[in-house]
Parts: sequence; C-alpha cells; structure tokens
Amino acid sequence: MMARKRRLEVPAELDYLDLSVLSYLREDSKTPIKKMAKDLSVHPNTLIQRIRKMEKTGVLKKYSACVDYSKAGYDLHILVMIKVKRGRAGLDQLQGLTRIRELEAVYATTGLWDAIALCRVRNRKHLLDVIEEVGNHPIVLKTSSSIILNIYKDPDDFNPFA
Repeated sequence: MMARKRRLEVPAELDYLDLSVLSYLREDSKTPIKKMAKDLSVHPNTLIQRIRKMEKTGVLKKYSACVDYSKAGYDLHILVMIKVKRGRAGLDQLQGLTRIRELEAVYATTGLWDAIALCRVRNRKHLLDVIEEVGNHPIVLKTSSSIILNIYKDPDDFNPFA
C-alpha cells in the first residue's frame, strides 16, 4: 500500500512560492537562480527578493555543504545519552558540552536521559577519548552510548517542502 502524501500546511507568512523555493534550496542550495526561476515560472528578480526576505526574517539561516564524514575519515557515528547532575539539563549547563569538537549536536530531552548528543569519531580509540571527555564534564553524572549502524533517513534528507 502506497502512503498518501499529506497536504502541506502553509504558514501565514510563507506562500506556495516561498515553500517551492525552500524545497529547491533544501535539495541543492547551489541551484542557479535562472534555472529555479524558469522551473517555477517566475522572474529571477522575484525569486531573489523572496530569498532575501527569507534570509532577513531568519527562515533561511545559512547555506552549507553536505559532507560525507566517512569519506573524511570519521567512520563511527555515535548516539550518546547523558544524565546530568541536579535534574534537567539547561542551556547553560549543556553549553560546555558543545565545545567538544566531535559532538555534532547536543539536545536537551525529556524521558530517561537529560540530554542526547550525536558524535562522530575516526575509530574506537577516538570514541573512548570522546566518551571520557563527555563523562568527565562537571555536569555529567553518567552516559550510555550506541554506535549507529545504518542511517535510513538522514537529517540532510529532511525536506517537508517537497
């Protein structure tokens, strides 16, 4: 059975053209303006104005490269669950963890763990070093780590505008 595509809810400040532009940029932010304008049947200047407006309002925060970390030598992708001292992890408490270079993301969470971090390392020795660094952080009570074996949907593939 094929999944039905849900109708996209359009926020009041964005219209269909804005969402189409976001979809293009999410798929490939290097798409030339002229090609995008032609595909969307709008004038290139209109497109440029829309993009600038979304940049100014913060809808578009930045443009970045999609890196294959395995090819760059970071073969292990780890999920690190973190229990902190003194209850739930606040932004000020977690800020110190964000300075650990190998942590690609740090989230305050609900549930059994106070925070979850995504980590990328080169090998098991490197993993041990990073887990030790996380565990030695003053706010950390304990950690539990899981190696990510396969990724079936990567955050880079998320495009609710398509």
